[in-house]
Amino acid sequence: MKNFLLTFLSLVFIPFLSFSQCVPDTVFTGLVGVADDAYVLEDTTGLNMGETIVDPTALPNAIVGDAYETFFNMRIPTDTVIEYDLGSGPQLFDPVYINTIGVNEIQGLPMGFSYECASQNSDGAITDMSCIFPGGGYGCLRLFSDEVPNVVGTYPLVVALDIVAEYEVFGIMIPVEVTDDSLLNYLVLIVEEGDNSGVGELVDAREFKSLGTYPNPFNKSTTIHFGNNNSENVKFSVYDILGNLIQTENINSNIGHNEFIFEKGNLTSGLYTYSISNGVKTITERIVIH
Repeated sequence: MKNFLLTFLSLVFIPFLSFSQCVPDTVFTGLVGVADDAYVLEDTTGLNMGETIVDPTALPNAIVGDAYETFFNMRIPTDTVIEYDLGSGPQLFDPVYINTIGVNEIQGLPMGFSYECASQNSDGAITDMSCIFPGGGYGCLRLFSDEVPNVVGTYPLVVALDIVAEYEVFGIMIPVEVTDDSLLNYLVLIVEEGDNSGVGELVDAREFKSLGTYPNPFNKSTTIHFGNNNSENVKFSVYDILGNLIQTENINSNIGHNEFIFEKGNLTSGLYTYSISNGVKTITERIVIH
């Protein structure tokens, strides 16, 4: 059974702040509030019924050996629209009254990273270290590492949310309790070496672009990470140093983060280039086989 909420959560990412406690931001007005220094993207997923809203899915890169910190500021409405499958197919329930939304877990966090929260209710009272945000209130989630360990790689993250709500049927309030892992499942955290030229780039997994290749150089196999804004077949090709095509195959990709394991096979040591094409755009990266 798949459940997901529509137009219920406003979220901004505020990267590279000096280390501080998580404090909910009550400046938000309307559906979405955007801090002056937030990095945001437009929503093209259709989750908001054709509306164009600010949709923050980018995280700043983490650098091995450095401290890392970014904040998620949240505004929780008192009511929303929910699509829920009672067994006869998805139905829209409108309105659904939100009691609380809580962070159940952040799936995919690499070793050395943690998170903490603070919650503020509609009366202004703040509860530190609470990841349960009341309807009509605000929340702050801090993702951090005191010192990023050597876990270089690409990590797709999923923020699983516990939603406690209720809706009215013929004057009777029906409780709804679901854990939703579909709304915030496009986040990608990239951990890089300090001398990497890509340091500071903000990453959205719903762009057709490379999200890293690890390890590189490699001996037997490497994992190629890439993002896509469509669910489609893409063409993967490998070329030798002279530009000769030596391997090609089709890959079934999905919206968001994708990964593909490339096996060395019979290839000899040396420099190669791979490309991933969706027919409109092409990702090109170099790889080295030991």
